[in-house]
Amino acid sequence: MSKISCPNCQSKNTCRIQYGMPEYTDKLEKDIQAGRVHLGGCVISGNDPNRYCNDCRAEFDTKATNIYLDIDGVLLANEENLAIGAAEFIKYAADNFDVYWLTTHCMDGTTDHAIEYLQRGSDEDLRPWLEKFKPVTWSLKKTEAIDFTKPFMWFDDDCFSGEKIDLHEHGVFNSWIEVNLAKYPDQMVHELKLLKSIIADQRRDHVSY
Repeated sequence: MSKISCPNCQSKNTCRIQYGMPEYTDKLEKDIQAGRVHLGGCVISGNDPNRYCNDCRAEFDTKATNIYLDIDGVLLANEENLAIGAAEFIKYAADNFDVYWLTTHCMDGTTDHAIEYLQRGSDEDLRPWLEKFKPVTWSLKKTEAIDFTKPFMWFDDDCFSGEKIDLHEHGVFNSWIEVNLAKYPDQMVHELKLLKSIIADQRRDHVSY
């Protein structure tokens, strides 16, 4: 299962930042020592980072994370069937994130073909959620469409050499989440847990005790 990577050093050894004045319990002390929680202090600005890297000590924000999605081999297991857990992933992503199509089925800024192509693999009408996904334009490399100024997760079953170079140059190679349904047929179930963990962190960010 994927974990949230540090945009500074690419380590996945990161944890949530807890703000406020928590009761210093044995559990909290164990969580701090184990690197599961980092105390962010009592001063809250409203634009505070919500993740901490235990390796490089960078603080960063996942609240504005964009999601880029491929279709074949990611949301679709084959041309006729959704991947296991894909419907739930689509709904949750659409309701909680800014999601962008990043697929050959949507290269020109229009979404109709991508929606209909994906819908063929589902007995459930997913259009209300799929219509929330935003189009992008690109020609040679999918990375042409990625906004590198914002945190993002790119779910794709493949990443070509030129795209890998772009990711490395921006220091965000781990933002590509490789999906391998042949090896992990239920991978999207686990990726949904990743999305839920990000939202859960956001909701805990500014809780005072």
